[in-house]
Amino acid sequence: MSPSLPVPKIGRMGYNPANFACHIGTGPWTRGYAVCYAVSFYDARTGRESARSEWWGPKTDPKQLYGGFGLIRVPIDRTGQATARRIWRRFEGQPERLIHEIPDNVTTKYQDDVL
Repeated sequence: MSPSLPVPKIGRMGYNPANFACHIGTGPWTRGYAVCYAVSFYDARTGRESARSEWWGPKTDPKQLYGGFGLIRVPIDRTGQATARRIWRRFEGQPERLIHEIPDNVTTKYQDDVL
């Protein structure tokens, strides 16, 4: 049996304030939104997925002009077991949703352009 995947630590995760994907009013990005993100590690070879990280956020654009965060310092699995990372998103008052799978354990940026 393979060891379990570690839980991602999101303490260093952040966003690039110059890198938003959508204007307010596009899809779920409405004025006053509050969004949180979580990350899980995934091993496609075995189908194993880690427990999700704590939620990062809630975040909003302080200027209330844009949505779709450009996440930076997305955690990597330092044990080398993960083949991918999954990005989960939750808007305040809404259910959480898997929005993307980063298909490697190297890339540390993700642009949320999911509507």
